[in-house]
Amino acid sequence: MNLKDISSKFPRRQVLKTALTFVTGLTTTSLLSFAITKSTKPAQAIVVQRPNEFELEGKDTNIKYSIINGVPQLDYKTQKISEDFSGDQIQTLASDIGTLLTIIISKPLNPDLGGNIVKLSLLLPIINLAIGTRETPVQTEAILTTQRTSGFIRTPLFGQLQSYQTLVLTGTARYR
Repeated sequence: MNLKDISSKFPRRQVLKTALTFVTGLTTTSLLSFAITKSTKPAQAIVVQRPNEFELEGKDTNIKYSIINGVPQLDYKTQKISEDFSGDQIQTLASDIGTLLTIIISKPLNPDLGGNIVKLSLLLPIINLAIGTRETPVQTEAILTTQRTSGFIRTPLFGQLQSYQTLVLTGTARYR
């Protein structure tokens, strides 16, 4: 197969020619048989949607995370705490292992004196839902981090300043 065998109406013909010549330094003719499939079936797009709502529960903990009109919302409930977070109160970090959401659950009443800052970091796995599928089971984890702080008085702290508690969470991921 030669480049001239590809119809000039093929929208990516020139891009393909330029890319193959530039990247390989070879003629496009020698690589076209690898770049163009020989199937006569029309290409099919694979379409997926991502969940925008998660309902999770674990040891005495319930978490609901959703994105409503582009604004993240997170409800965190335990036997002692019931807090709602939204927008900038939720730090979001996309990574290779999923999306990490972090919220501050509590901080010292008087920052000058120091104390403990408690954060929850929730890992949301990457999930693809087929079009027409509205939900799927999900299992993930969250980490409660307690960090000791010295406050503005600057009393030096020694030793480990952060401790962790992991939570196994199960529930449902939905697209609404």
